Amino acid sequence: MNQISISRLLALSLILFLIVSCKKSEDNQERFSNGLSIIVHEGHVAISGYRSLGGERGTVYWLDGVKTSQTKFDQHLAKGTLYRKAIDDLGKINYEYKNQIGGKDSYQLDQGSYLLDTVMYFYQNSVRLKMESDSVGVLRTIGIYKDKPIFAGMFGKVSKVNGSGSLAISKPFFWDGVSGPLALPLPNKGIFKEVTAIFQSNENTVYVGGNCGFPVYWKNQELVILDDRYGEVLQITQSKNDIYAVGLINKYQSNSTRHTACYWKNGTLYELEDNAQASGIYIDGEDVYVTGSTGDVPVNYKPCYWKNGVRVDLPI
Repeated sequence: MNQISISRLLALSLILFLIVSCKKSEDNQERFSNGLSIIVHEGHVAISGYRSLGGERGTVYWLDGVKTSQTKFDQHLAKGTLYRKAIDDLGKINYEYKNQIGGKDSYQLDQGSYLLDTVMYFYQNSVRLKMESDSVGVLRTIGIYKDKPIFAGMFGKVSKVNGSGSLAISKPFFWDGVSGPLALPLPNKGIFKEVTAIFQSNENTVYVGGNCGFPVYWKNQELVILDDRYGEVLQITQSKNDIYAVGLINKYQSNSTRHTACYWKNGTLYELEDNAQASGIYIDGEDVYVTGSTGDVPVNYKPCYWKNGVRVDLPI
């Protein structure tokens, strides 16, 4: 064998080694994902979610079960569509809205805003906007009604230790973006943890989803307890006269493992799957679409959606 052949053989061996090493590295990478919002428009199923790949986290988009770009995803949304994105590197909760003229508005809620000061605020298209209220707390979730943002959040009290601040939450509230925040009542049992969703169905009716150690929502200021077990409501929507809330329950009273994905229709529970969690819901005629993930703990979450209870797995 001449010198040139040996050099080529060594080069090919090195390339093969690198390919195999990269493949093993990819196989060992952390890979988990979860669907957040699901929208059905003109026969297409569009889903936004988050993905963690090798420690890098970001928003991922699917269209009809295939990963796609945000541009193509947005093209298949109706005007007036709000969807959730992954929490960004600064810890901001992210939403995107396709407004009634086809433009895009981005909204961010800073989970740590109370660490900076006691004024609640949000970001619209990267502009920081202050909530005109002397109340102390944090905005946690957003909805859109007639092209205007509405919010739900938690009142609280800031305590500082060694120069760092933390918020001890007390009560949930709804804010229409104009007048002052409206406090919501708490149940006589359980521990209020957070608000998680908001939906306005008409001029006089607002729904706020939450977690009080068990799944709840408020219709205006009326509290509705959906289950006695641990659970969360993560989105609320309406179709005709029916109210849908989607989320999870836990049959083992755990707040971190072995959930059951589910939704409620007018307060009636519909279980989808054990060792799974649901985050978004969309009603298309008589069809119920729900997105979320399967898996017993977060690092095992695999994205999916259910159409009328039948699961469709999504690629990470």
